[in-house]
Amino acid sequence: MNDFSVRRRSLVLAAMSAATLLAACQDKRVKQLDTGITRDSALTVIGQDLKPSAGPDSFPNVYKRSRYLIAGKNYEVLYFTSDNEKQGKDSVKTKNLTPVVFRENKLIGKGWDFWDSLSKANNIPVEKR
Repeated sequence: MNDFSVRRRSLVLAAMSAATLLAACQDKRVKQLDTGITRDSALTVIGQDLKPSAGPDSFPNVYKRSRYLIAGKNYEVLYFTSDNEKQGKDSVKTKNLTPVVFRENKLIGKGWDFWDSLSKANNIPVEKR
């Protein structure tokens, strides 16, 4: 067999495996979120698998959140993990968080690709992953 065709097949197989792995890493709750839903609805979807906690928590499974005012509009980024860790109690690498982005309390996008694009367009510094 031709050396080139073997390398090409291996590269295609590796790319498909990586894409499958990345899709599998995305939390099933994130997949259920549709753009345009309210922040409260998104928090309900994200929190659907939680067991009742001991105390009140308005962001029960959000690891951390960031807020920005850009051109007179409020942006909020909620970062969460599939295991519902909390900042201060747990230590999670930034790359393991999933950003969910809202503008004026409406979901406009999710995931690192979206957040990286939006932050770059608006000169928002993003933590290194």
